[in-house]
Amino acid sequence: MHKLLTFLCISAMAMVVTVGSQPSAGEGVDSTALKDAFFKTVFGLEYGGHTDAFRVKRFVDEVRFYVDDRSGLGREIEARTFLNRLPRRISGLKAVVTERRSRANFRVILVRQDNFGDVVSTELKADALAMNAQCLVGVTTVNGKIQHSTAVIVADDDFLFQRCLVEEVLQGLGPMNDDDSLTESVFNDQSRHATFTKFDQALMNILYHPAIKPGMTGMEAHQTLPFVFADLGLTH
Repeated sequence: MHKLLTFLCISAMAMVVTVGSQPSAGEGVDSTALKDAFFKTVFGLEYGGHTDAFRVKRFVDEVRFYVDDRSGLGREIEARTFLNRLPRRISGLKAVVTERRSRANFRVILVRQDNFGDVVSTELKADALAMNAQCLVGVTTVNGKIQHSTAVIVADDDFLFQRCLVEEVLQGLGPMNDDDSLTESVFNDQSRHATFTKFDQALMNILYHPAIKPGMTGMEAHQTLPFVFADLGLTH
């Protein structure tokens, strides 16, 4: 049965897939910590507890980003630059930035802090104040396949803009949970990272490896990860 699910985030066999040599995205990253982070971020949700949350969620088709700058601060270029670089840093990700909102399946809305709550209420049907959120992304999936995402990013605070742009966009691509133990990651509300860290780059390359399929359970992913780590050069 197909299920259409919207999440908010402040097959039963090992798969053998042959792919071309991938660029190593995790040189110097601890593989044990990376595997732990994969299960902590990909399975579960920062907000919500539906059982379908405990399956792999990711885009399958091309991601088409659209930047909707409502802040009046001219930060669209910074956002577009970050988004345009993502396919070069995540080898399995197919993504472009589109000029047409109607073509987009991932909207990035830039707002001022004073307007954040109203935009979240209108666009994500959520209460930002009750959730104590400073930035937010909504993700709609069908059986683990992300259909569209909408991130609302505060643009008039330099740190929040940089931090939220990285965290919410990456979460909108699939790893929708946070964990305070992930010291090298933006998927940790206690960390002060405001860049796309090497650790998170490795994590995203794992999620977007062809062997990792939407809808996979934790057990299925556990069976598949050794091959994925070896193929990405993440084993030590």
